[in-house]
Amino acid sequence: MVEYEHKEEIINTRLGCLGASDAKTLAQIDTLGNVPQSAYKRLAIVKGLIPNEDTPSNYLMKAGDYAEYRIYNDIMLKRDSRFQSNPRWESKKFSRKNCKLIAHPDFVLEDTETKTLYVYECKATKFSVEETQNNYKAQMFVQYNLAQEKARSLGIGWKIKMYLAHYNMDGVDVDNDGTFDFDESRVTFKEVRFIRKVFDIGYAMDIVDNFLDSFDFYNESDIVPSNLLPEKVQNQFKQVALMLQEIKRKEKQVDEFKEKLYTFLASKGIKSVQGDDFSFTVVLPTTQVSFDSKKFLEDYTKEHPTKAKRLKSKYNKTVNKKGYVKVSVKLPEDNAENTNN
Repeated sequence: MVEYEHKEEIINTRLGCLGASDAKTLAQIDTLGNVPQSAYKRLAIVKGLIPNEDTPSNYLMKAGDYAEYRIYNDIMLKRDSRFQSNPRWESKKFSRKNCKLIAHPDFVLEDTETKTLYVYECKATKFSVEETQNNYKAQMFVQYNLAQEKARSLGIGWKIKMYLAHYNMDGVDVDNDGTFDFDESRVTFKEVRFIRKVFDIGYAMDIVDNFLDSFDFYNESDIVPSNLLPEKVQNQFKQVALMLQEIKRKEKQVDEFKEKLYTFLASKGIKSVQGDDFSFTVVLPTTQVSFDSKKFLEDYTKEHPTKAKRLKSKYNKTVNKKGYVKVSVKLPEDNAENTNN
């Protein structure tokens, strides 16, 4: 079993930081102009609202780690012993108050002789080199931007050379622990250049920063236990619930009174009782005949399915209904009655 010590350090930086691996999310935020709900959980980890969870690792993900490990040790270090594995870069340009932007490029060489910063992103996939480059262009674009900052910090005249290190996994048998027969001939190095920006990193980070300012609660379920709410909010919910319970009690008392009153007035032949502030009027039972459109449509659909389909389409009606909060309360005494029964 191969151990990858640097992976633990990368996992630990999920709190307070977004990384190059979050680039697709940042690109989506840039496109939308807001934070989609799909990113809430990741940003809840950034804000420290929920603990960071270990990402489930299947054998294919482990194979990617193994390919990176072997390429680094068997190829990169043999080329030049100065190569670094997964150094941590933190952006000054793109980091914000609530969230830093960092990157851990897989292989990095600071060649002081040629003043060249070599940056490699390693991917093990069954896709072609070109397809893989396209799939991960957002991630490499973030790394490229942070590489520019790194190059400037090294001094005047430094340039960047960025590469995709691709291991072709097509037809490779992978063991359960992610290891396989490593074959150097399956490794391709392709230089990556960015003629135009893939997305606006600064704009996306600004949106994230503003979102995190007021992002103070996260719950994965769409049902939130009230005890997780702030105490002040809990008290407001309880006050409203108590008021609604009282209303429900009064409505129950009114319904009981109306039932008794109807029996009494109807038996005495009294049609109405009127006062200055009220009137109680007896409404006798009636029989109402109406057209059962639902039953008609069901029968018509069975007899004439094609015509029914056209009929439904012709008379479709779209109604926009305003959203609202439905409140349901239970009376303690009702629970007691159910328990006794």
